[in-house]
Amino acid sequence: MVSFGGGQGAAAGRTGEIGFDRRVPGLTGIAVRGFLLSLITFGIYRFWYVTELRRYFWSRTIVDGSPAEYTGRGKELFLGFLVALAILIPIYVAIFVATISLPWLAPVGGLVSFAVLFLLGQYALYRGRRYRASRTLWRGIRLGQDGSGFVYALMAAGWWTLTFLTSGLAFPFMRAALERYRINHTLIGASRMKSEARGLSILLPWLLFYAVVLLPIVGSFVAAFIALGYTIPSDLIETDALGKSVLNPDYADSVGGPLGVALVAAPSFGLIAALLLIPFYRARETRVFMNAASLGPVRLASNLRARQFYWPYIVYFLSIIGFVLVLGIIVLLGGLLFRTAGAESGFHIAIALGAIVLYLGGALLAAVLYVRVITARLWHAVAATTVVENAGELDAVLASSRRQASGLNEGMADALDVGGALEIGF
Repeated sequence: MVSFGGGQGAAAGRTGEIGFDRRVPGLTGIAVRGFLLSLITFGIYRFWYVTELRRYFWSRTIVDGSPAEYTGRGKELFLGFLVALAILIPIYVAIFVATISLPWLAPVGGLVSFAVLFLLGQYALYRGRRYRASRTLWRGIRLGQDGSGFVYALMAAGWWTLTFLTSGLAFPFMRAALERYRINHTLIGASRMKSEARGLSILLPWLLFYAVVLLPIVGSFVAAFIALGYTIPSDLIETDALGKSVLNPDYADSVGGPLGVALVAAPSFGLIAALLLIPFYRARETRVFMNAASLGPVRLASNLRARQFYWPYIVYFLSIIGFVLVLGIIVLLGGLLFRTAGAESGFHIAIALGAIVLYLGGALLAAVLYVRVITARLWHAVAATTVVENAGELDAVLASSRRQASGLNEGMADALDVGGALEIGF
């Protein structure tokens, strides 16, 4: 462990800035190339694409005057993914064989599969973060992460179980506990970081999200369950000719009628409310977690506001909607011209081509905008609103001789599709 406190007065107590250029020159080209090459290689190029994105974002993140550096390679991620598949496929097969070979296991086979894959996913998330940390340099000092992926997975399983049993009320305490474990096992050179994140600090924003989004859903199900004699008829909700979920007319005049309407309406309302409140909760949580992180006397201080998380999402969705509307109008006008000219076949061709362009063009636009608008602007928002207190003490941080983590660490996370490509914050 490094001993801090060697700085001199004002130099040790000075504040260091964190910066990121939101103009992101060249990022659009990287995103377009990455999307197209991933498309024509059936997803294989994504490992090199993610690596290029990380190098871009890391190199343009300036901490106390020095940029970060990402040294990972796409080949490492690809080989790690192949090895992870070689491990996961036998596990999938073993679960399948066990559920059809053991009659007593069949009723709970789905639950067993979910539990196994959940634990593997949490393990992979933690190990993937270890890989990214070991490939990150700052002032030539390598970051790292120790701790146990198995312990983290068991912690996550326990906390998610408690969250389920409390109908979601334990969620902020789970987030804080897992954050503390991650940060407390994060190393910068030979120095260890520490987190003082507490669930109470994010309880109020979570209760707002909970009351508006989850409580109506949970309440409607509980009310229906009690009113219907602790049993919900399997035919209470049925599908009409258009494929929509509607209330069974047989229950229209019973207590199940209004409750059935509530069961359908609550999730729809909850989805809209979630889209409006997720940026608010994410911003508050990010600010709290950043303020809780320290490296000896060096601390992070963030004044991030929720509005800085809303604007990127607004721009993103308006751009997608505008693209769909403009292309739809162009295709419709082209088809009408063909129909007016008597070329009925041309009308159908125009509609078919428009659908293809809409799908491919929309997918490309969404991928590029997500990286350029959402990821880059959120990254800038977190960086621009955070400073490093007592930055002079960073001069005491020494490099470490730790070995780099294997690419298999993140390969399993990719194989299980549990994310982690670019994370906002620590």
